[in-house]
Parts: sequence; structure tokens; C-alpha cells
Amino acid sequence: MIRNSTLFLLVFLSASWLYGQDTHFSQFYASPLTLNPALTGINDGTYRVSGIYRNQDRSFTTPYVTYTGAFDIKLLQNLLKSDVFGIGAVFLGDRSGDGVLTMNSAMISASYHKSLGKQHNHFIGIGIQGGYTQKSVNWNQLSFPDQHVNDFFDLTKPNNESIAKGTVSYFDLNAGLLYQGWVKKEDIGIFAGVSFAHLTSPKESFYSDNTRLPMRYTAHAGAYIKLSKHFYLTPNVLFLYQNKAMETNLGTAVEYHVNMKKSPFIVFVGVWDRINDAFITSAGLEYYKVRVSFAYDITTSSLTYATQNRSAFELAIVYTGFIKSKDIQYPKLVPCPRM
Repeated sequence: MIRNSTLFLLVFLSASWLYGQDTHFSQFYASPLTLNPALTGINDGTYRVSGIYRNQDRSFTTPYVTYTGAFDIKLLQNLLKSDVFGIGAVFLGDRSGDGVLTMNSAMISASYHKSLGKQHNHFIGIGIQGGYTQKSVNWNQLSFPDQHVNDFFDLTKPNNESIAKGTVSYFDLNAGLLYQGWVKKEDIGIFAGVSFAHLTSPKESFYSDNTRLPMRYTAHAGAYIKLSKHFYLTPNVLFLYQNKAMETNLGTAVEYHVNMKKSPFIVFVGVWDRINDAFITSAGLEYYKVRVSFAYDITTSSLTYATQNRSAFELAIVYTGFIKSKDIQYPKLVPCPRM
């Protein structure tokens, strides 16, 4: 007998093929290279290593898992002076349930940011990202109507389906724009960006039809506000649109900074609302440039009953490194999104 989760996965896969929606993270601000290619190299150090692990829908037999790892670095800073040039690479993986549907994507990105004004405290930049994505489906783990015999599924029976290939791969291309700057010395910093994913609308069907992955449009903005000597506020907003599907995230985190001799110690908590979907709580800390954060989704949509109030959790880790050199002066960038 095939498990109920497999039947659910079949429905889920059908929806995925029809609408082609992308994966997403609740801690979108902790995955800069999947948020906007223009964020490549935008950090308060020289280089950055980041990763997120997401586990969701644990009420089913096997949860859905999404993970990403990325590295980006500033280059040619001794020649660019106040401008910023960054390159990076990001890997994104996704496994649905029992591994019936898997996705792996590897991308490289580059960005250039031009400083504006005499104080060089405002920047306008552009980023581009390209790479390959592979999706695979294990047909042997799925059951079909013709295999239903006497209220059970017999997987030894022929499914009589015109099944095509089990793997599809394609080249993908993304681009983005970003503005950031300080509006009150280093007490208030703001940023705003837009990005465009799947510019080539690549074919992603497992069948021989012309089904294409629709473009995804992203708009995001936020601020870094010093409230007092120790407290900072980091509000963020995110809007996604893809093939008539929309997602809006808004919320903020509060940081408490403790000045230590070698490195500041930061503790933070935050709340976000993914409107009509989930309420998100987060917490974490940073020490010696290592930032660890945890987020948990509380479902507020009609899926509350199906998930049995066991929604998604995420673990994010970001390390920002600094390469010191007498010949290099790094510009003061807004540390927001706080990553």
C-alpha cells in the first residue's frame, strides 16, 4: 500500500509543474545572493560565507527540505577606491518529501556599485547572475490510477502513463539593481532594490511540451536605525510576484550591541508577517563576525489544519571576514539587509 504522503506529493508535483513557483526563505535577508544579484559583495567586511537550512511541512511523513550555501567577496578595492566590485557563487537545493522531486542549482554572480556624492556615502549598483539548474523526479516512487487495485496501490502493475524523462536541466539568468546610503551619518542607513529572476524563461517540463519557468519579480527595502548606544532597529519589507502568485513579507528585528574588546557581541530578536500565509519569529546572536539565527513559521493560512500547526523552521549562519591591507580603504556600506 502506498502512503498518503505519496498521494499528496503527486498533487503537489502537478501544481509545481503547472505554476512553476520558486523556493523561498523566511530569513530572506540572510540569503543575499538568492534575494538579489546586486547584493553580491555588499557586506561590512571583505568576504562573506552564508548558508540556510529550511525544514517544512513536518506533519507529513517526510518534510520538505531546502538549503543554500554562498560565498561572495569584494575585489580590486585598491583600484576602485570608493566604488565596489564583487563576485560570488551560490548553490541552492530542494528536496520534496521522500525525494520524489529534487532541484539543484549552481549560480555565479557579479555586481558593480558606483559611489555618489562628495562624501561617497550613497551607492547605486547593478548585479547579474547566471548558472545551471537541474530538476529530477523519481517516477518509481509515485503511484497512478491504473495501479489502484482493491483499495490498494500495486506498484508492480503498469501505470500506463506516457512518462517522459526523469531529469531536466537548463541555463538560468538573473539580474538586479540596488540603492543604499546613509541619510544621517552612520545612525540611519537605507536601501532599496529590485531583482528579476529567470530572464530567459527556460523550459522546465519533464514532458516534451513548451512549458517555461515564468519570470519572478522581487522588490525589497529596509533600514538600519541606531536608536541608542546599544539598540538598533532593522526593518525590512519584501514583495515577490511570479505567474500571478504574490508574496509580501514585512517586519523588523531589534538588536542589542555589547561592546567587547575584540569584537562586538550582538543579540537580536525579530518578527515578520508573510501576509495571508505565516507569522514568523526569529532570534539569534553574532560574535567574532559569526552570525547564527533561527526562525520559525506559524501558519496562519488555510493550511493550518493540514500542517497540524507544525510549520517550518530555518537555521542560518553567516560569517563575514575582513582582509586587512594598508593600501585598501573599504567604503562604509549600510549593513542591511542585516546578514
